[in-house]
Amino acid sequence: MSIDLSEKRTTRPSRLPWLKSITLVSALLVTTLFFSDKCSHLQMSYPSIEADITTNICPIGQTIRPSSFYKDNSSVEYIIHSPDYRAESVAKLSGAVKIPTVVHDHMPTPEEDPSAWSEFPKFHAYLEKEFPLIHEKLVLEKVNSYGLVYTWKGSNESLKPILIAGHQDVVPVEESTKKDWLYEPFEGYFDGTNIWGRGSSDDKSMGIGTLQAIEKLLCEDFVPERGIVLAFGFDEEVSGPMGAASISKFLEERYGIDSFHVLIDEGGTAIGTIGGGVFAQPSVGEKGSISLRISLTTPGGHSSVPPEHTNIGLISKLISYIEDHPFSPILGPENPTLNFIQCVAKYSDEYPKSLKRDIFAATYDKVANSKVLKYLTGIKAYKFLVTTSQAVDIIQGGVKVNALPEYVSFDINHRISIESSVNATIDKILDDVTTVAEEYGLGAYFEDQELKSKTTLGFFNVSVLASLEPAKISPMDDQTWFTFAGSIKHIIEDYIYPNMTQPAIVSGSLNTGNTDTAWYWSLTDHIYRFKLSTMHGILEGGTHSVNEHTTIDNQLYLIAFMYEYIKSIQEYDG
Repeated sequence: MSIDLSEKRTTRPSRLPWLKSITLVSALLVTTLFFSDKCSHLQMSYPSIEADITTNICPIGQTIRPSSFYKDNSSVEYIIHSPDYRAESVAKLSGAVKIPTVVHDHMPTPEEDPSAWSEFPKFHAYLEKEFPLIHEKLVLEKVNSYGLVYTWKGSNESLKPILIAGHQDVVPVEESTKKDWLYEPFEGYFDGTNIWGRGSSDDKSMGIGTLQAIEKLLCEDFVPERGIVLAFGFDEEVSGPMGAASISKFLEERYGIDSFHVLIDEGGTAIGTIGGGVFAQPSVGEKGSISLRISLTTPGGHSSVPPEHTNIGLISKLISYIEDHPFSPILGPENPTLNFIQCVAKYSDEYPKSLKRDIFAATYDKVANSKVLKYLTGIKAYKFLVTTSQAVDIIQGGVKVNALPEYVSFDINHRISIESSVNATIDKILDDVTTVAEEYGLGAYFEDQELKSKTTLGFFNVSVLASLEPAKISPMDDQTWFTFAGSIKHIIEDYIYPNMTQPAIVSGSLNTGNTDTAWYWSLTDHIYRFKLSTMHGILEGGTHSVNEHTTIDNQLYLIAFMYEYIKSIQEYDG
């Protein structure tokens, strides 16, 4: 899972002389309330709510099981319950973790320095050894040296294929944190419950789990009617400019635009209980992002005769002004956050009755909407699902303790809500810059284009480092979604919470960070980001931190989901 922005697909804003409309913003969802009770799918006992208000809100949806499950479910039972398969799954993921496919910022290309990528050929050899049927029966092509594209041809070539993505790379382990790890970061240690190590959660579990599901299907001589393509990038953690970018171009040249039926990748939020209901939240969109560099150039001099505010003092004033004027929250009907909290309100006891009424009315009632926004922005887990975030992450300036700084800069990163855009985000920042420039008698420029004339006191300049528009929200009202969501319900209701007394609810959510899917927008409108798990990778699983781990139970649920979903999509999506 890539958290930091770098040079993804860059959409440069127009070089407007003055950008002046502060656009209201918002963004999507992810909730972090987790598991507790066991729960089943035969009866419903939801809280009573006014039927006329909620009739069309958050339909439960059908639980989708392939026909083979009703005839003989022994394969799924074997995946989840067999001690032998459990041990095999531990060994496969543990072995993958042992190979440190680490990427860093500013990596050389594979052509420039193959030695920087020396672990990836070892990882490829490992996959060939562990998944012999895949390497015998699927076609493997390597894209830009280390990208892996596996093609499983379908029997009906008129059907659009399925694309399942993942990434081979992992983030580094900081040397200073190694003492805090319970086990060596690349040992792949299994303690009987958890598999520990970098990549165990993000994202080797997804890649290895998908390959295990397909290896099992091949072992059973399953032949898909709809073809399947696997795409594993190798630099997702630095935003995929060499991996997913190259694979996207490769796939578009071969298959064309809008050529895939659906794309599945990592993302979403952990399955868990909220107010007595069980909820799963695949991501159906991603916030946009933009990183800006704002510099201030001023006259220098000796520190013994300073101005009232030095360059660093002035740029600090700007930083304070930006932070004191955050983006306004907004909750539009297109934001999956609204759909999710409406589902929670309808099918759980999480909210008081008055808040439920406001949540149901928030689509059309401004007063109700503002009350819901006030509630959401008061909770950190929700706040940035309805707001564009802004974070000053890097500041540089000054060369000597007795010399006035002449040039200082800072970098600020935004995650753009889905109701907004790159240009609207720049509008707001340029308004902030010009406001502070006017107060202190300074000039202001955007990409070296004048907004306010420079003065003898100095000038600000704003430049774009990288940007990405918010992703289009994928459909949640057609058969492609119903099959995907219904397959999730199948594993939850039949295996994760087999004693449920009410159906699981699957509602779309939002990634606040970006995945490799940002490179694949042209290939399909149906992009669903979800790694089936009851453990929140960031909050509980140590993703991008010390003690990264996943449970073997979650890994087996993931394999079972992929196994069943690949079967179901052949039957239900005509």
